[in-house]
Amino acid sequence: MMLVKILGFGSNWWARFGRDPQDRYRFTRHAAYFNSAGVRCGSKIRRHWIVPGLIRFNGVGDFNPQFPNRAVGKTFECADLIFALGGNRVLFRRKVGHSGPDYFLLAVSSDRFGGFDFEDVGWKSQSVTPIAVSHLRDKQEAVLLMKPLDWVRSALGVWQLKVATSLSHGAALELLEDGIPD
Repeated sequence: MMLVKILGFGSNWWARFGRDPQDRYRFTRHAAYFNSAGVRCGSKIRRHWIVPGLIRFNGVGDFNPQFPNRAVGKTFECADLIFALGGNRVLFRRKVGHSGPDYFLLAVSSDRFGGFDFEDVGWKSQSVTPIAVSHLRDKQEAVLLMKPLDWVRSALGVWQLKVATSLSHGAALELLEDGIPD
């Protein structure tokens, strides 16, 4: 189990609906909501994964799919990251109080942070965990788990995760002036 504070989501959302597994005769439906890295292709957002993965919210939890941004700034109890069905998976179980998170979930995109060289082993600090990465032509997006002071490198420079009560939602990526920190 880990505690994850949400700072942002990937741009690709979808839902899966099914019958109640506890009662095969029950007609009420439940859903699971998924989020991942995606890139715009015409009028649609598509997954062009170079690192396949997703995060999941069950429909019976503390997540409102009609207003996903209401979860930004909130901390959730999550299952540990696993690799299953060909990709990384993290299940967000329930919202918790003001506990200090183990990780921060955020998305970085080439539109906002500059292009990334995902082939270079030095594009991120060692403890950054990519959940999903999509890349198509000049468009990129990555959904990441980061710890305070972790960093990622883009064409614009090095972005470090700073944690402070003065920041929106208590943490944010900031562009460093001096390059990679020690």
